[in-house]
Amino acid sequence: MRVLKFLANSTTLSSTDITDALNLASTALDATATVQAKLGDSATQMESAKSLQTDYQSFAQALGTNLTGVDLAAITAQMSAYQAQLTASFSAISVIQGLNLASFLK
Repeated sequence: MRVLKFLANSTTLSSTDITDALNLASTALDATATVQAKLGDSATQMESAKSLQTDYQSFAQALGTNLTGVDLAAITAQMSAYQAQLTASFSAISVIQGLNLASFLK
């Protein structure tokens, strides 16, 4: 835009004016390439963030399904079995604590 304005406002174009216009156009082209590269990097970062977000969403959905899809009857039965095993262990420990060598030798 600056080049076009520069050329439009010039009444006579010398070789210096044309060189200045070409330099402005070259600088603008370089700046455009820089912006393009930055946009490419930003697009890559956005794709990466999108992929991570999709993975997290899948994880969260699977976790939600795992947490809500529990068979309460099976868990209750398993907890009861664990409680019975724990009670039996405590009873065995209690009996073992009551033993001593003197009572064993009688």
